[in-house]
Amino acid sequence: MERTGRLGRRVYEAGLLGRDEQLKVLQELMVRLPDAGGAMTLQGGPGVGKSALLRAAGERARRAGWQMLEVAGRSDDTPFSGLRELLRPVLGTADALPAGQGGILRSAFEIGSGPPPETLKVALVAFNLITTRAAEQPMVLIVDDVQWLDWSTRDVLAFMARRVRDNPIVILTALRSGRNMPDVPVLDVSVLDEPSARRLLARHAATLPPAVRERILEEALGNPLALVELPAAWRPEGPLGSWAHLPVSSALTTSFADGLGELPEQARDALLVAAVDHVGDLSEILAAASVLAGRPVAVDVLDSAVAALLIRLDRTTLRFLHPVVRFAVLEAETPARRQAANAAMAQVLAGHPDRRTWHRAQSVNGPDDEIADELAHAHASLLRRHGVVTAIWALERSAQLTADSATRGHRLLRAAEHAYGLGRTRLTHSLIDEAERQELSDADLAKAAGLRDISDAEPQPGPARTQVRDITELSAGDPNLALDLLLSTALRAHRTGADPALRAGIVAAADRLTHTNDPRHIAALALVEPVLYGRVVADRLPSNETVWHRPDADVLRLFGMAAHAIGDPARAVDLLGRAQPILREQGRLGLLSETLVTEASDVLLLGNWPRAARLAEEARRILAETRQPAVIAALTSTDAVAAALRGQAERAVELADTVAAWQRTDLIPTLRLARGLARLGEGRYAEAYQELRPLLDQPHEELRWQGFAAVMPFAIAADRGSTRREAAHILAALEEVARVTPAPLLHVQLPYARAVLAADAVAEELYMVALGQDLTRWPLVKARTEHAYGQWLRRHRQAARSRTMLLSARTSFELIGASDWAGRNAAQTADNPLPSVMELLSPQETLIARLAAEGLSNRAIAERLHLSHRTIAAHLYRAFPKLGISSRSELVPLLKLPEPAASDAATRVRRTAAGVDGISHTTQAVDGVE
Repeated sequence: MERTGRLGRRVYEAGLLGRDEQLKVLQELMVRLPDAGGAMTLQGGPGVGKSALLRAAGERARRAGWQMLEVAGRSDDTPFSGLRELLRPVLGTADALPAGQGGILRSAFEIGSGPPPETLKVALVAFNLITTRAAEQPMVLIVDDVQWLDWSTRDVLAFMARRVRDNPIVILTALRSGRNMPDVPVLDVSVLDEPSARRLLARHAATLPPAVRERILEEALGNPLALVELPAAWRPEGPLGSWAHLPVSSALTTSFADGLGELPEQARDALLVAAVDHVGDLSEILAAASVLAGRPVAVDVLDSAVAALLIRLDRTTLRFLHPVVRFAVLEAETPARRQAANAAMAQVLAGHPDRRTWHRAQSVNGPDDEIADELAHAHASLLRRHGVVTAIWALERSAQLTADSATRGHRLLRAAEHAYGLGRTRLTHSLIDEAERQELSDADLAKAAGLRDISDAEPQPGPARTQVRDITELSAGDPNLALDLLLSTALRAHRTGADPALRAGIVAAADRLTHTNDPRHIAALALVEPVLYGRVVADRLPSNETVWHRPDADVLRLFGMAAHAIGDPARAVDLLGRAQPILREQGRLGLLSETLVTEASDVLLLGNWPRAARLAEEARRILAETRQPAVIAALTSTDAVAAALRGQAERAVELADTVAAWQRTDLIPTLRLARGLARLGEGRYAEAYQELRPLLDQPHEELRWQGFAAVMPFAIAADRGSTRREAAHILAALEEVARVTPAPLLHVQLPYARAVLAADAVAEELYMVALGQDLTRWPLVKARTEHAYGQWLRRHRQAARSRTMLLSARTSFELIGASDWAGRNAAQTADNPLPSVMELLSPQETLIARLAAEGLSNRAIAERLHLSHRTIAAHLYRAFPKLGISSRSELVPLLKLPEPAASDAATRVRRTAAGVDGISHTTQAVDGVE
């Protein structure tokens, strides 16, 4: 079979991916041989794997030793030409047919020898020929691309397919969607689902940039051939790799657009215009095609393209049957023709200025400032409608068309900002490099330095003071640019650990700007002065109700960044969580990875460790593709904190040392936090104290969220490491900080520290204050506080209350995902274990409790012990508070008994009735069936 024989191995394997169901159906058909036969039509679009399935069936037939007849591809329009190719291997035996039948076949196949015989006669003879041969040995006929064969051959195939059931013959045909063979069973071969498509693309596009892979995935629409061939044909064009179309291979052109070269000239003009357009409005396409052709083009010129299965028409729109068809149309034309088509399209779009500008920009070669200005202005709407890649292309193309060097550089920097948002570090730096070759203004030089800095793993010293001056100069003339520069300067200062004077200069420059509610302004203040301006920032952050109506990912992300910086992880999680799905939808993987890492660190502190792990894992998957060094460093430091919290001290220190080698000043506090938590988990309290102390013992304005996060572990280290007095002085200074900033991360932990380091006379009251806070969003703080209070109660021989508190803490730790942490704390106090039931209860109470745990009712216990049931109830009533429980069912785990058998049904019924009747919880638990 011509075309199937040329099917490459990789295309063949791709065509069989996810086709287990279809292969099973074909196998069930083939196993009928030699006792019976059948026919099947494989139906689907081009490139979905029909040929691969036919090839698999053919290989099975060859292994079984059956006869094979095959034909595929386009034949000419001569009647029966396809049938002649199919039957060629057996035509030598046609003379053995009954008299006259061989002559009918020869007459049908001899070109130019007169009119062909009737189709029905040819079909009967052809059927007789193959049944005669099949009587000797089963036969399999495989016919690919039936739609391209001549009509006479198709009719004969349909005739034979309907009659082979009782013969040792299988006929398998492949046909494009939208065509059919009457009365022949159909096996649908659909496109791949997204997970299968991603797996296939990963095999063939592993080295391509993530944005290219996503574009290919989008355009392939699950088509296996496209998923294999588009990566192989892809070639970068300039620093962006910005495509007017994706390059296509000859295999794709043959499969999807084989009839393109045979179309009339006006039809090709119309298809070219449609291919440079992205809307598909039929009236616009015909009008532009008329301009391109220089004469009117009517809709009927497209009939040939419809017949060639290239396009689909309805009343008002033209659609290519697959995006690859559009790419093939564009690839078949010269650049000059594509430019002419864009110019024609622009001419008819006077009422659509953004689209008109887009096409004009693609219709010229040299500088054109008018078009460049229009395209730069239109990039925002293109971003909203077509995504980040299109916006980058618009700005890059605008720069190419710009004559002025400074303006050209400014537009390249704007494109670089979008590229950074995509997570494409190499592209970002390439665009910055190109911009810096232009005559940039001082403001753009500062922006270029800041943008390069935030995309590098190791920030370099830069002209931050010059940037502050530029902000001041721009505040009146271009406040929007001033805000951009303010944010980039604040980010740079944050990452490099700027001195107080520089931070003060940034704040002063911010104060000169009037847009104080702009998220860039708020984020800048939070980054450079999170304590001194913490209250200002907190007051300007939006409420949850407001957030719900903000679909802008950048606004949400910047507000989330600000909340994170000032120590409000709960609000940061809300804001960043709202930004993430928008960033995913927009494909802005770079900013998405940053957002995921920031939220993961906040979720860790709040106490939802499983979610933190999921966020970190998603960020890891993205970074494996985008390779953003700065975000990788931040993620690794967050991993170090997570490992320390989970008791993996060695791994936490190893990760911290790895990040330290990158010399990220802004991550030093996080690394100290990770090391301090690791030492604390190992019981090395003095070392933990020394690691954590610098995070808290510094001037107010130098404190950061890591210092707030260190309050509780610092108090634990001081309490157990005999540095309580010194720690109390440091925490007293933090009390002053708490009067300046409303940071919840600080305020929610200070009550715990007060209680842990307090004298016994006041400690219990302080523990009650700590637990009286609203800790709904703070399960880790709640669990630690309950654990510390439970330990304190046990030391003061309040065993029952201690048990209740410690059991609650253990439950909280397990919900957090920190069961190992609880276990380690239990191990650290193994020399002072929880008192047993025998120690808490009198012998009589212990006996009664054991019988109650075995499932006996109060009356049954009374009869066994020769006491009144009221006495039994009184004993249990006194025992329950001592044990810190409130129901009989809780006795079983305390006494380490098996669950009571379900024999006493009456007990359960009466117990339920008591609950329905409104008896109090404690009375119901004690009196049970009374």
